[in-house]
Amino acid sequence: MPEAKSANLCWGQHHHLLRYLRVPEPSRYEAHIGTSYPLPAGCTVAAVRTALTHLVRRHEVLRTVYDLTGTAADGRAWPRQLVQPPAPQPVTEATTEDDGTPAPVDVIARLTRTPFDLARDWPMRACVVTTGGRLVRLHLVFNHLAFDDVALDRLAAELDELLAARTEGRPAVLGPVEHQPVDLARFEESRTEADVEPALRYWRDIVANLPADVFSARRKASEAAHSASYTVPSLLSAARAIAAREHVWPSAVHLAAYAVTLAAYTGETLVAHRMYTSQRDASGFGDAVTCLSYPTPVLADLDGDPRFSSVVKASAARVSQAMANAHVPYDRVYELIAAESARRGMPVRVVAELNFLDHAPRSCRAKRDRYAVNAAPADWARAGSDSYLRVYEWADGITLALQALDAVLDAEAVEQFLRGYARLVEAHRDPGTDLRVSEAAALIGFAPPPPRPSAGVTTDLAETAPAPAERVLTDVVAEVNGLGEVDAARSYIGAGGRVLRLPRVVAALHERGWSAELVPFTTARSLSALAHELVRG
Repeated sequence: MPEAKSANLCWGQHHHLLRYLRVPEPSRYEAHIGTSYPLPAGCTVAAVRTALTHLVRRHEVLRTVYDLTGTAADGRAWPRQLVQPPAPQPVTEATTEDDGTPAPVDVIARLTRTPFDLARDWPMRACVVTTGGRLVRLHLVFNHLAFDDVALDRLAAELDELLAARTEGRPAVLGPVEHQPVDLARFEESRTEADVEPALRYWRDIVANLPADVFSARRKASEAAHSASYTVPSLLSAARAIAAREHVWPSAVHLAAYAVTLAAYTGETLVAHRMYTSQRDASGFGDAVTCLSYPTPVLADLDGDPRFSSVVKASAARVSQAMANAHVPYDRVYELIAAESARRGMPVRVVAELNFLDHAPRSCRAKRDRYAVNAAPADWARAGSDSYLRVYEWADGITLALQALDAVLDAEAVEQFLRGYARLVEAHRDPGTDLRVSEAAALIGFAPPPPRPSAGVTTDLAETAPAPAERVLTDVVAEVNGLGEVDAARSYIGAGGRVLRLPRVVAALHERGWSAELVPFTTARSLSALAHELVRG
């Protein structure tokens, strides 16, 4: 299909593209967002088709594909978004009747688990479920690369209005679409190095002070992973009471509770993790229907045994600073961490993640505290994170959902982390309680971590790569990135390679008859060492 317009990827999409590409294809569905939409009485399949096609015409993101080895304005390889002309949204139909066709649960599972072909597939899939020809359910699957929660909430509201108007026989009332993703991308392309340098300077300072590995004292060899959730209705009012008392947003309370609980577990006083941060305010394109968030590094200095109220205030400042400096390309922050790893001669690993998700006015559907052990997150475990805590705020409660590699948190530690986090927040509902970090650690109750292993400089094995493989690799890296001579003793990023050009690097190696994977190039390993892994044919 011909393109109607094109631009580079938006900066907020960079993380999600790299995350999608780094995992094996069968595991990529873990980044898909699936949801069932409530339907008004009298809604028909035809009405759903008409409404979805209206949204496709209205929002360019719904008819966008991605050229991962495209060419930017400077003539160099860079992923591009290609907007295609409007067309009907494909809709799959499934029936609950026993008529020999696949059951709805199987159809939805297939739509959910099949990876999106970024070069061909639009980023939304739709399935209508019928019984006796009557519509009973609409299920949509989205590619996270194209949407964040804000974008999905807007689409949901517009879909609700379109379907309600159709069934009530009235015109739909929708606000104007002021910005399309391509408008945002072109604005970002116009930004100069001087424009983004103040924000990059903020992230450079954060990165320079990151600990090498917050889990270093707990890390062990293990391939397992765990997932659990803890829903606590009373935690909503507790967090809000603390926030009101300290004159901060509830997110600052949760950020503080996370930092203190992480410190209690790891034994560290300098705690680093990543927090999903919105670029909407900083970019000036807050209404754009696209993905405008990515995980930024956060540093919490708990030296001096501060009280919880002080940690909350410092957390509020960190949230404000992160949001004010968020509108930079994610790949630049990623490359800052890679450069810091090269400077230290060891990996700087900051891949514990935190995300706040506002699900009000929906209910948590729990009258009392509820702890649940979920299926092992085998596919998530391949995405490169150590842990991922999601804080869901409902109309009537809070759910803490934690996924973690067993290498850093075993099943017992996951449960203790969630329950300890909740205990910490609940304890501070009382205005007279203001625990120091050491007192909070005693409340949470983790046993002290074992003695920390001595740190050492990580180096590659002293072996020489086959000359043809190393020469091909350095030539490709130089060609794709517009570099001169490339030093094979340095890492890909250390040698000047850009992380978003890696899809083109891998494609160029394939064109020359060498097979390579993208993930090894994102590490601190030297190009010479990586050349050993190139396979002929």
